[in-house]
Amino acid sequence: MTAIAGIVRHDQGMVDRGTLERMLNVLAPYGLDAQHCRAMGGAGFVRTLLRSTPEDALDHQPCVDANSGWTLVFDGRIDNRNELASALDIDSARLQDMADAELVLHAWSRWERASLPRLLGDFAISAWHARSRRLMLSRDYLGTRPLFWYQGDGFHAFASLPKALFAIPGVPRELSEEGLHDFLALVPMLDGKTLYRGIQRVMPGQCLIVEDGRTRSETWYSFDTKRELRLRRDDDYVEAFTERLEQAVAPRLRAGGPIAPGLRSGVGSRTITPVAAAQLAGRGQSLLAYTSVPREGFADRTPAGTHADEWPGASAVAACYPNIEHIQVRSDGTSPMQGLDFSIEALDRPTLNPCNGVWVDRMRGLAAARGVRVMLNGGVGNMSISYDGRALLPALFGRGQWIRWQHEASALLRAHPGLRWRKMLVHSLAAWMPQALWSRWEASRGRGWNLADYSAINPAFVAQMDTAVRARRAGVDLTYRDVADGRSTRIRALQLIDIGEYSLGANLVGLDPRDPTADRELVEFCLAVPESQYLRDGKTRWLLRRAMAGRLPVEILDNRSRGLQAADWYESTEQELPRIREELERLQAHPSAGKYLDLPALKASIEAWPRSGWHSTGLERRYRLKLLRGLSAGAFVRYVENDNR
Repeated sequence: MTAIAGIVRHDQGMVDRGTLERMLNVLAPYGLDAQHCRAMGGAGFVRTLLRSTPEDALDHQPCVDANSGWTLVFDGRIDNRNELASALDIDSARLQDMADAELVLHAWSRWERASLPRLLGDFAISAWHARSRRLMLSRDYLGTRPLFWYQGDGFHAFASLPKALFAIPGVPRELSEEGLHDFLALVPMLDGKTLYRGIQRVMPGQCLIVEDGRTRSETWYSFDTKRELRLRRDDDYVEAFTERLEQAVAPRLRAGGPIAPGLRSGVGSRTITPVAAAQLAGRGQSLLAYTSVPREGFADRTPAGTHADEWPGASAVAACYPNIEHIQVRSDGTSPMQGLDFSIEALDRPTLNPCNGVWVDRMRGLAAARGVRVMLNGGVGNMSISYDGRALLPALFGRGQWIRWQHEASALLRAHPGLRWRKMLVHSLAAWMPQALWSRWEASRGRGWNLADYSAINPAFVAQMDTAVRARRAGVDLTYRDVADGRSTRIRALQLIDIGEYSLGANLVGLDPRDPTADRELVEFCLAVPESQYLRDGKTRWLLRRAMAGRLPVEILDNRSRGLQAADWYESTEQELPRIREELERLQAHPSAGKYLDLPALKASIEAWPRSGWHSTGLERRYRLKLLRGLSAGAFVRYVENDNR
């Protein structure tokens, strides 16, 4: 994987090589295997490379096609190399000596923007045409790799992270109040907005076009909300799903070193790991699998339907495959506060879940020490392979299919004793209520939306930014309710993922994170499968259960308990209370942090630190979400604004 950057001038000026070298130095830690910058008159480009595929040894960027006039810098991985090469009349022998970036250049030189739908994989692309003075910036359909841009006086610049843009003289490093508000309120940042004033991001599935100093954005990928797959037999769906899943995993095993999944007890991880292990076994290769567990002896209570220790379930999966070396990542007492500043510096943004960063960073560090270059995950699984199908109930209700609704509801009750008839009925009805009516119903029951329950945002800042209005414009439903259209809901969730910075951050320890459950063709297939294939006779995730039957133990397939991430987080956080108090004092002394954060509420939370009851939802929201996320936002404000004084 690669970190990229560049500058193009529109005023006939020359790009300063010293500026390019500063941008290179900023991005060098994200690509320690190779660095290069090149000034080309009125344009200049930067690339720092982390080699994660065998073909990366052949990578030389920027790539230039003298015939077409295109210059390209590319960050990513192409998963359909053979298919793309065939369409370009590139034979297999020639393809073996070609890095992904060069292959994409050939595609771009022939099809330009029309090449984007042909590319499968994770990518961010910059293409520059000197003769027409045209710059085009693009990202993959989910935004797995990041790309930011800035329009200055007579120039445009782009980079994998904002910090490289700040290396350009005159580019201001200023906080965006709108961006910070949306982070704190969990409102999606739309229209290319970021946490920095004046810095824009290329949106997933879009292409930014710069001509004559003017910009426009075109969408090259849109989800199909209408397509529905209709097969003759239930078994046909299983066969088609299994084929798609195998095809999604296979290209993501193209690696220049050992491969390791983070093996959790979650359904997505439990699926990807066995499929990868079986494919690697066919090549005579092994798989390292890492599972994070709490400290030894940890046995605190957890909410019903959850478990703190994921090792038993994960090890049951690993035991089915002799070529898996299963490695336990035991909690070492590291506090979420300890890596906070490093994480913010690495990502150029506040950390959304500081607790998760602890075990993720430890797992990645251990994997990197073993020479791992590729870590698999199932992050998008809940929207694709492991979708539970519960939208079927309100859909049946709305269509008036009462007998079938009763059958499925009864089966769910038998399978999940914690459910209640009244709850299923209310939420099936709620899916068809107008939003305003449902909101009033929830408020009458004391369950109205209350941002202060889980966010440290200052109430005055909420009023200033009109949070409720911004949330509605972004399509955020401020009250929990079931939906009758599972496809549209999943599409909406997929459109808001944009994990680019987190993906690039793994480069710092030499890792390339890959998610087979995010494969575009697999996701499109899963979205087109009817709801009835996901929920049948009370069995959620029915399609996945059938596909993995015989590949996983029955007790694993039928497991309904959800593993908790960093279940012992509050113990290590408690050890850091003196440091947290110091951090709050720094924030109180800061000229603007108190404008954005409810610092008195955070201080009150520290003074009322509980001694028990950490399994309750209320404490989880107040401390894990509100307190730690608020401290992350505060540290980010200091990170941005302290450098300006």
